[in-house]
Amino acid sequence: MDSAAKPIPYPRKTLLRKTMSALSRTFLSLLAEVEIHGRDKLPKKGPLILAGNHVAELEAAMMIAYTPGQVEFIGNGDIPFDPNYAFFAKSYGLIPINRGNLDRDGLYAALSILEQGGILGVFPEGGIWDPAQMQAQPGVAWLSYKAQAPILPVGFGGLKGGLGKALHLKRPKLVMNVGDLLPPVTVEANQKALKANLEQAAQTVLERINDLVPPEDLQPFNRHEEEKHRLQIKVLGKGGSIEIPEELKIRHGAAYAQFLFYPTLMDVLYRNLRLPIRSIRTVNKYLPPEELLTAWQAILDYLEENPGFFTYRFGVQRGLEVREALLELQRLGKWAQKKDYTLKLNPIRRFRNTRTGALVIERGGCFPPNM
Repeated sequence: MDSAAKPIPYPRKTLLRKTMSALSRTFLSLLAEVEIHGRDKLPKKGPLILAGNHVAELEAAMMIAYTPGQVEFIGNGDIPFDPNYAFFAKSYGLIPINRGNLDRDGLYAALSILEQGGILGVFPEGGIWDPAQMQAQPGVAWLSYKAQAPILPVGFGGLKGGLGKALHLKRPKLVMNVGDLLPPVTVEANQKALKANLEQAAQTVLERINDLVPPEDLQPFNRHEEEKHRLQIKVLGKGGSIEIPEELKIRHGAAYAQFLFYPTLMDVLYRNLRLPIRSIRTVNKYLPPEELLTAWQAILDYLEENPGFFTYRFGVQRGLEVREALLELQRLGKWAQKKDYTLKLNPIRRFRNTRTGALVIERGGCFPPNM
């Protein structure tokens, strides 16, 4: 290995993980209707990368339950686990990756699993904030290339909201489609093209995964054609509407509006990180600036600790624009606070539904129900 990262022994926590695997199978068989296609392709040993789509909590549980060999997972190391399943994730044990920031140690720890003949579970989209719309993260291709490990694509269906239905005894139908083995990633000898080659290989893996996802599970997410965002801002003083001074106008409002249409990201900031951001869900209503300023400052403070939070999820340019928008809004809010004005923000999203062709305009953002 080319890094000082300490290799992770494989297999590990054998008794605990076998117990969790058995409990997962029992839970799924009792509370859900599970349909598995290609189960005989699931491996007993590696080196192999098991790569699936990721929209909810149950994909990893199904990999654990039905894969004969022990699966070692890559997991988020840049944010705390969702409180709903943190206990199970910590008990099982994951290889933490600091997403959005260069984490060589995490990648080489994952590589050590493959070098020991292990099975590595990954979700190439790298998160669940915009399922079926994100570019694949190149890590899956890099690991396959470095370890010369094949990749087995898996497509899941019925998992969005599946856990809640199972817990309410509604027996959801959960589908697991196991595809054909993909050979280890190879790249051209030209090292200057290495990044582009790995990105293309990772995207190919994601396409193979999405080919295995039931069409009805992809349809709800295929709505972003021609997607555009904008942010309407109005200022109200005691005498009526106030014109925003030119130097305080928000130049990157579209990026902030886009952020407000991602409930998963706000859920992470609010529940996982416990940031005081509830006030940003109050839109299209005049508010004193104080609470908004508290929320914006909390997010900016967190970006000092984890500068890759938005760039990882939106891409570098858009991610930096979100931060610039927060700084611009902070300046506007301080001005409004000093003048005793109130602010009204209204995010707007416009897109063409790829299934119906209809132009859709949504206002007000999307917020997690428990925020």
